[in-house]
Amino acid sequence: MSKQNEKKYDLIIWGASGFTGRLVAEYLIGKYGISDDLKWAVAARNQSKLETVMAEIGAEKVPMVIADSHDVASLNAMASQTKVICTTIGPYAKYGSELVAACIENGTDYCDLTGEVQWMRKMIDKHHEAAKAKGIRIVHTCGFDSIPSDMGVYFLQ
Repeated sequence: MSKQNEKKYDLIIWGASGFTGRLVAEYLIGKYGISDDLKWAVAARNQSKLETVMAEIGAEKVPMVIADSHDVASLNAMASQTKVICTTIGPYAKYGSELVAACIENGTDYCDLTGEVQWMRKMIDKHHEAAKAKGIRIVHTCGFDSIPSDMGVYFLQ
């Protein structure tokens, strides 16, 4: 059995107490609820704020994880529990680098919605080989920031 299959959650939404993370959590609670189809959790650094947001969207029973962007131990604890972390916490150059490293360390796939090209380049240069060796996917620019340029290319085609 692979390390990925041994994890408690399929997905953790990191930054679920913020605007975009809340939207992702709202979608997941509406689409999957709390079931074995998708074992998911939400995460943030402020438990009180996270609890308030989850109550507002009817997701108070979704498991919650508390971690801080600059506390490596808490990021490792979070990453070790899940197969994938979807992060909505930016700016990523300020709040994302330690999380990428924690995902590599813990065999956790990672996705974000950054548009910070210089930071993405830095993360690729620093982590590509280790991620490749471990079979971990680090996927930047999922959705939000990529949609305008993706749509432009689509219409040009």
